[in-house]
Amino acid sequence: MSVVDRVMSFIKGQEGVVGVFEMDDDVSKEIDRIEKSIVTRTNHEYKSVGYEIAMKRRHRLCVFYTNDFTVDMRSRLKLMSSDGTVMGTTLMKDELEEYRKRDDVLWISDDFIVFPEIRGEGDEMFVLYPYEYKDLQKNAEGCLDPIGISPTPSSDHFLKQYTGTPESSMIFSTIIAFDE
Repeated sequence: MSVVDRVMSFIKGQEGVVGVFEMDDDVSKEIDRIEKSIVTRTNHEYKSVGYEIAMKRRHRLCVFYTNDFTVDMRSRLKLMSSDGTVMGTTLMKDELEEYRKRDDVLWISDDFIVFPEIRGEGDEMFVLYPYEYKDLQKNAEGCLDPIGISPTPSSDHFLKQYTGTPESSMIFSTIIAFDE
């Protein structure tokens, strides 16, 4: 059994997985194009560092899943200036309580805060970082350095159309990339 087959078998065995497919070069490049074309509603540039890293991995899989999928797939989104100053960030579940006690942050959503007193130099952009998928490396022999990213809604739409997966708000996508 190939490494890709072992990885796909492991992922398909996880609760909440609706489907998995290996992204070929054409699909991978189209997602790269879409991710690079995103401009936020606030007219900020968007950069998916996670997908840039994924494009350097040998394999990329798209996983469609429901809320029952138990993998912690939180990609970290940051509002940054071009000099690298972090002016906002998503919070992980274990950080929420700590930040609720602070009065130096502004809550933009249930899990995204900005630091109003912090200013950077240069243009502002939203930057998405990958998440680690450690269980995959432990459970699929030969799988090296697996990461995951949450694609933008535009990429999610493309992937669902490409595979014929229903456009349901209850089905999500993530992209897993790894070497062997």
